[in-house]
Amino acid sequence: MRADRPLSPSFQSIQSFPSFDQVTAEDLAPARTLYSSAAWLRLLDRHGHGYTYVLLRQGRGVALCPVAEGVGAHARRYHPEFLLADCVPAEACVVVGPRTGYRNELLSGVSPFSTGAFVEGLQDAAQGRVVLLPYLSGTDATRLTAGGHPAGLVAWEAWLDVPDGGFDGYLGSLGQSRRRQVKTDLRQVAHNGLTFQVLPLDEHAPFHDIARLLVLHEKKYNPSYDRPPSEFIPYLTLCADVPGAYVILARLDGRAVGCHVVFHYRDVLWVRLFGVDESLKETRSSYFSLMFYEPLKLAHRLGASSVHLGIAASDTKLRRGARLEPLWTVALVDDDDVGERARQGLRSRSCDLPDPLPASIIPPDAP
Repeated sequence: MRADRPLSPSFQSIQSFPSFDQVTAEDLAPARTLYSSAAWLRLLDRHGHGYTYVLLRQGRGVALCPVAEGVGAHARRYHPEFLLADCVPAEACVVVGPRTGYRNELLSGVSPFSTGAFVEGLQDAAQGRVVLLPYLSGTDATRLTAGGHPAGLVAWEAWLDVPDGGFDGYLGSLGQSRRRQVKTDLRQVAHNGLTFQVLPLDEHAPFHDIARLLVLHEKKYNPSYDRPPSEFIPYLTLCADVPGAYVILARLDGRAVGCHVVFHYRDVLWVRLFGVDESLKETRSSYFSLMFYEPLKLAHRLGASSVHLGIAASDTKLRRGARLEPLWTVALVDDDDVGERARQGLRSRSCDLPDPLPASIIPPDAP
């Protein structure tokens, strides 16, 4: 937090992870989502994410919030000027939640913690600035909007449910045209001689191959991208410390030509890092197998109920059987003038999302 607006002294700021681990073990219920889990927050801390963890207490109840300055949200989709469509400057905001994964969660303990106390604690800690909670589920957003706080649609996330029958059950659940498309994808993969392998992401994983593929994928969308593969290795090493980490590899003639790093947390397989070497025409057909079909097969083997496919490319995911759920940004604001600008920003962002919504989906007005 900014030095001229420190956290309110009545709230505890946790910045050392031994303290964090003690709090999570003693007070917090396990997170429902990977990106708010203790293991993931620990990874972010070790990777250099600059959060202050604000611990709020109410009797036996507790809530833990990763909080960062608005100007420190370097990822565009977490930046206040994106979330509020340039209606409120970043320096007037703080952002609550991990700035990764596009799935935020309100962390609380096993004892009830009132929404009013949660809001009051965050507003006191933020010292008069706009408090933004982006990428909340409808359930968490509704807890806050019930108190009169505005919310705006910020993204759609995709889920692929895992049927009891595994991949065959998935194929059987699709309509005729979609099933035909999936079978065409699989025939193309077989024709090109691609094979797939699942490995635990541990000290024996081919980190250099994975890093090389991640960089090639980045360069496809940004030709000026110049980060060397070696810079991915430390992050991949941290990912390997997260329980349930796997890598799905696509191989051509024994060489790794595609990868997908995924995490099995609770009963969901969370897809995370994706890379394909598309300089070879044979590898281009591996996209849908790496993104959808192989994670679905792995999820079934692991006993997971669904695959979390994240945001973006909603139409492509919907056409392959995914379901879409809205994610929301909630703004906590005291000042009437700033509050109206925040509401305007939330409305503007809802009407101008980077990922166009399929025509078959009707956007909701509120959580």
